[in-house]
Amino acid sequence: MQLRYPAVFTVAACVVCGPVLAQSATEHHVWQDKRKFEPYSRTAESITGTIRLSGNPDFAAPGSKMAITFGNGKKVGLTSMGASWRQWDETSGSKATAEVFKLSSDPGALRNGNTLCGDPKSEPARYVVFLEKSSYGASPLLGMAVFASKDAPRDINSPNLCGTFNYGTN
Repeated sequence: MQLRYPAVFTVAACVVCGPVLAQSATEHHVWQDKRKFEPYSRTAESITGTIRLSGNPDFAAPGSKMAITFGNGKKVGLTSMGASWRQWDETSGSKATAEVFKLSSDPGALRNGNTLCGDPKSEPARYVVFLEKSSYGASPLLGMAVFASKDAPRDINSPNLCGTFNYGTN
């Protein structure tokens, strides 16, 4: 009988460890790759145009760097503030993994004289948040939310949301 209890505890420990190990796999998201993203929404088409991300293999590593280049050639540095699993999609109440980046500066006027957050001097864009969004069986979309808040946003309902943009990932 003394051998049965250690065996039961060993099996239980292995069952408990299995899912934990599976969850620790490294995540990889479309915004981490060096690539261009074509506008998928009318907002993205009229304001940013095609965007290019320089790539960042260090997912959610606070302080890691990458850059975004907008359709008119303006390039802005991005610094990761980390990632979270919260409600980031403005059209659904479901949670998603998203990474928050601090902009090195507001890019100013983009396509057609439009800006990310209104007047870049009085209400500059300060943060962008990237997330993957489903597109009904096709490749995922890249979602981008822009905030003018002085503090990093916690979710899509954080103060000073300026706009949301969607891009194709094909």
